[in-house]
Amino acid sequence: MVNSPRVVIAFDFGLRNIGVAIGQEVTKSASTFYVIKAKEGEPDWKELDIIIEEWNPNLLVVGDPLNMDGTGSNIKKRSDKFAASLKNRYGIDLHLMDERLTTKEAAERIKSPSTGLKEATNMHSISAQIILEDWFRSFG
Repeated sequence: MVNSPRVVIAFDFGLRNIGVAIGQEVTKSASTFYVIKAKEGEPDWKELDIIIEEWNPNLLVVGDPLNMDGTGSNIKKRSDKFAASLKNRYGIDLHLMDERLTTKEAAERIKSPSTGLKEATNMHSISAQIILEDWFRSFG
């Protein structure tokens, strides 16, 4: 029996915005999806339920906010809580992916005229895309 390629959704956690990117293993490509509004890191779960139901992912990837020396950042505890909530709510396999330097790369992509992106809120969706691209390169 042949396994079908997995759909993977990645998240870049933030206290006010959580970026979402979607990809699949055939092309190992990731696309920005959009940003879910959050209040103190708590997402709009109904909005997230719709995304999960529509895309039916096989794997969730959450950016792991580490400092450059590998220690946990100030936001790591809240990000880990978000990841645990995703796992408990949806029962989908979940992987944490090192997200060091994704914000810097996202800022560079926003500055590029070829992206057509200008809003700072796009930073989280682009960061989620970078997290997923990194995951595909490392594990996909």
